[in-house]
Amino acid sequence: MSVAVQDVGGTRRVSVVGDLTDPADGQALLEALAGRGTGPLELTFYDARTLPGEVLEKLLGLRADAPPLKIYAYHGYLLHHLVRLGLPVLGMFPAGASPAAHEYAAVVLGGSADSLDKILAIVEALPPSQATVFIVQHILEDKPNYLDRLLRMRTEYAVEMPQHLTEIRPGSIYVAPPEHHMRVAHGRIYLTHDRKVNYARPSIEVLFESVAGEYKERCLGALLCGYGRDGVAGLAAIKAGGGCALIENSADCAARDLTDAAIAGGGFDHVLSLPELRCYVAAAVAGRNNQPSQQLIALLLEAVYSRYGYDYRNYQQGTVERRLANLYAKVAAEDFFALQREILTDPDAFEHLFLELSINITAFFRHPKQFKVLRERVLPYLDSFPHIKIWSAGCAAGEEAYSLAILLDELGMLHKSLIFATDINPYQLEEAKNGLYPMETLEEGRRNYAASGGQGRLEEWLTVEKGYVKIAPRLSQKMLFYPHSLAHDGPFNEFQLIVCRNVLIYFHPALQQRVMDLFSRSLHRDGFLMLGPSEETGPGGGARFFEPYAAAGKIYRWDGKGPH
Repeated sequence: MSVAVQDVGGTRRVSVVGDLTDPADGQALLEALAGRGTGPLELTFYDARTLPGEVLEKLLGLRADAPPLKIYAYHGYLLHHLVRLGLPVLGMFPAGASPAAHEYAAVVLGGSADSLDKILAIVEALPPSQATVFIVQHILEDKPNYLDRLLRMRTEYAVEMPQHLTEIRPGSIYVAPPEHHMRVAHGRIYLTHDRKVNYARPSIEVLFESVAGEYKERCLGALLCGYGRDGVAGLAAIKAGGGCALIENSADCAARDLTDAAIAGGGFDHVLSLPELRCYVAAAVAGRNNQPSQQLIALLLEAVYSRYGYDYRNYQQGTVERRLANLYAKVAAEDFFALQREILTDPDAFEHLFLELSINITAFFRHPKQFKVLRERVLPYLDSFPHIKIWSAGCAAGEEAYSLAILLDELGMLHKSLIFATDINPYQLEEAKNGLYPMETLEEGRRNYAASGGQGRLEEWLTVEKGYVKIAPRLSQKMLFYPHSLAHDGPFNEFQLIVCRNVLIYFHPALQQRVMDLFSRSLHRDGFLMLGPSEETGPGGGARFFEPYAAAGKIYRWDGKGPH
């Protein structure tokens, strides 16, 4: 991180490049703010998604000062957060659009050793289309080639091992026959038995170069696993002709000489794993539309998991469709193909998807009737424990976790309690650690707190400042915030109470089942599980592990039968 300071005409301009993740970074910025004179202050954050609590408090304190404070944010998440806190901020998003996407009329796949399964997997994922697919695979000339037969069992496309001068038909797959080079030109396929190219006949090089000449920018080529260099120059010809040139990631390959050589040659657009290739090629031939099929969305989520490690494969289909629809403008994508291309090749575009799929609706004492059940029936029982550990799973910006801490403090149990608050969204966790909230949350919090049976005033735990509220330190000292994914992370402690509300409704039953298993392994045998008002254990098979305790509060207990 770097902080640059300019004093121009009485105005101090402070530019911050990088994330403020190191405490020293925040201190450097505070020093820059403290050293200003009496003139206006302009702050520009180029990369930051969140700000340290002490910096936010300083900015909130300067908000009402004269002369004015102006903030410019280049990241949407920081913009949203600062607007929510009422700070004077303007979003600075560079104009631009993703590269134009062509209608692809031809797909050409080539590979050598270790490529058979890759070819079958890619073809199997192709949706119906008018694209023509050409395939060439190195095979010994004295061995029969059964690739066409294998493909017919996996696709609705017409599959053919063509004869010389076969007329090319859209929506068909053509496999290069043994002992012959296959070329395309003028709408026909030409087979020749001339000399080997790169020690191979059929040659990937020959087919790729001819397809590049025939289809130009409407061609997409993918070079898969193998030995040697046959196809490296051909792939570069596809790129030079305006088409799209893809290489399978060598990490997928037992035979990686070919892909390594192609990467070293530099004549390509993207290097993708097999799940990413399946997604990319399928979306390319599907055509230009913003309403992808369930199959295309499933391929994208599989590719996202392969590339970034985040597992959204078992999220509810409707949730994913709505969130994807929100992304087109944010990543300047005109259609689904451009959208998935940006997500798979640009980490910033994936971050937009990540933030869209992080559901962040929360409030202090939200669903107060549930907190009333905790107050009257659950926590008095847990008071018999010498130490209490609580897990707030999917804590978002922390209001739920702090509400639990307030409840514990009110009942005289906070001193022996520890609250583990987790979420998949690291930026939300930073907000939660800061414990700073806009003033409008206070009024709703007061109503919810009273409805939960609270007898005091919410301000006993929230310090009211100029236009915002701050969590009391005695609550923060009992909180531990950690990134954790319910989709693929495991147990990390044993808890007397697990609270996971309004999260499971976004999960497919298969993922709900995994979460129920995770909660069963994480819950003390005498502990309690609380779900959201519209959730229950049934869809995820949780009835195998939990039995109802307080139906009105959606609270369950471990039944002694599940894993522990």
